[in-house]
Amino acid sequence: MAKTSNLLPLSSAKSLLFRSGNLFQRGLKLSHLRMIVAMEETGQISLAADMLKTSQPAASRLLSEMETILEARLCVRSARGIEMTNAGRALARRARSMLIEIREAEREIEDIKHGGGTVFIGAVTAAAVELVVPAIRSVQAVNSLLEAHVGVGPSHLLIKDLLAGDHDFVIGRVPEDMDPRLFNIREIRSEKIRLMVRTGHPLLESNKPITLARLAQFEWILPPPGNLMRRTIEDVFISRHLPLPHSSLNSASLLVTLATLSDTNAIAPMAEEVTTLLTSGGLITELPFDGAIEIKPYSLITARGHRLSPSAQLVSDHILARIEKPHG
Repeated sequence: MAKTSNLLPLSSAKSLLFRSGNLFQRGLKLSHLRMIVAMEETGQISLAADMLKTSQPAASRLLSEMETILEARLCVRSARGIEMTNAGRALARRARSMLIEIREAEREIEDIKHGGGTVFIGAVTAAAVELVVPAIRSVQAVNSLLEAHVGVGPSHLLIKDLLAGDHDFVIGRVPEDMDPRLFNIREIRSEKIRLMVRTGHPLLESNKPITLARLAQFEWILPPPGNLMRRTIEDVFISRHLPLPHSSLNSASLLVTLATLSDTNAIAPMAEEVTTLLTSGGLITELPFDGAIEIKPYSLITARGHRLSPSAQLVSDHILARIEKPHG
């Protein structure tokens, strides 16, 4: 007769405690995790050492210890630095997640101790104006101690910072060269583009919408090559078999763009949400244009597997609530 085991199944907590500590029992430490992340980030042991403010021999020793503990090669040295092996990339990915969670635990505990909370958001300009700022104000109306940090920039930089754990979430677009399966993505809306000029621009003398062919005769201020807004503008010109607009100044800076518009006859594309704020001052004016330009939708993006802090979740919920409202 078979014996019946009287051992109860391990709870999820016991399973985590007793079955996941083998690497730590063999000597894996937080210093190892920091080093493997720094190595993947920099591609060189010397630069990884500088990032962690340690010496190169100490960094090499940490690498050797990790490879001994894991019984696997983590990188291959080359003339240009190091190339991570599959095992090295896997460890770096998991190490990054663990370090982010440890930092988030510290942050959440501080929020509990002191109240208020903090949230770190990255957003493209239109989303920052239309969604992020109003959502933060709405939350701060009932929780004045909430401290919000908002970074505005192009999507490829925002997404890089998101993966590094510098943002709780991003409102932007996943770059085409990144795997979308790394993220949770909630599509929001497309950006309508308006063409802006200084008040008194000669093109404003006509009461009729301006053709793209006429616009092509003027200087433009465009974001740097590769920027999605620039590519969208250029695609419109290409679709109408027109030469690409000449951009003597390439900048994603709103201040640089405004300073240049104010005393030149240049044309600059801007997101509709931004122009609504700027035209009220009378310095710049929307140019009537016989077409429509839209950039593909931006989304609310979080890193897959990352759990938002209570404060970040609250702001995210307010943003999603605004999305459900009709967009005028």
